[in-house]
Amino acid sequence: MEQVAVHRKDFLEAIGRLRLLDDTFFHSCFEGRADCMELLLRVVLKKPFLIVTEMHTQEDVPNLYGREVCFDVFARDDDGTEYNIEVQRSDEGAVPQRARFHASMLDTMSIEKGKKWKDFPPTTVIFITENDVYDAGEPLYHAERTIRELAHKRFEDESEIIYVNATFQDDSELGWLLHDFNCTNPEEMHYKLLADRASFFKSNEHGVSTMCKIMEEIEKNGVAKGVAETTLKIIKRQLKRKEDYAQIAEDTDTPVDEVIRIAKENGLAY
Repeated sequence: MEQVAVHRKDFLEAIGRLRLLDDTFFHSCFEGRADCMELLLRVVLKKPFLIVTEMHTQEDVPNLYGREVCFDVFARDDDGTEYNIEVQRSDEGAVPQRARFHASMLDTMSIEKGKKWKDFPPTTVIFITENDVYDAGEPLYHAERTIRELAHKRFEDESEIIYVNATFQDDSELGWLLHDFNCTNPEEMHYKLLADRASFFKSNEHGVSTMCKIMEEIEKNGVAKGVAETTLKIIKRQLKRKEDYAQIAEDTDTPVDEVIRIAKENGLAY
């Protein structure tokens, strides 16, 4: 009984340190909450009347012919634009090639047989990064295709990638949002909506119990180093196809030794 109490104490201390920049906490706070996603998108995109009509956290996108992906959040707004929102603490996980891949997988989700090209929805991939990955001090970095020979006129493919620099925290709506993403204490957050969600999982008995169960499940699955349940499914599928351990690690942002351990524990080692 004493060991269980100590274990729970460790979980409570860990929960107290969680921020919205931590993917597990981000998923928990945003799951099923279109209002939270509306707040995020309205501030980042400067679209105060944007309405989210659909959203899913930890959206698993299979790929029969290559790499798979698990979106932190997939969302669609009332104009039909589709979004992939990722929180990324590691600079290595925010390289342009990965953003390009996420954009391509977002397109894959929208492709239906017989669909006309002009009917493809606009897409936006948003990476919220713990560090300033371009080291230029800007709050946002917009990546769009342009045509070089036409004075870099925009190539109107309706695809956009945005990097959000979470180190930027000034006295603006975006600065307040990024402060809240870095904040461990809900009472110090600017946005009441986010503060209430964070407080629920840090202070409310039911919310704390939910977070403890999530952390217990993560620990039980041997993914205490940050591999989410959906990512674990992707790793197992790739292991069954006998893909290279290093490649699986790169695809899923998981340490190679963790991939090997998962392979051994599930009888999938080779």
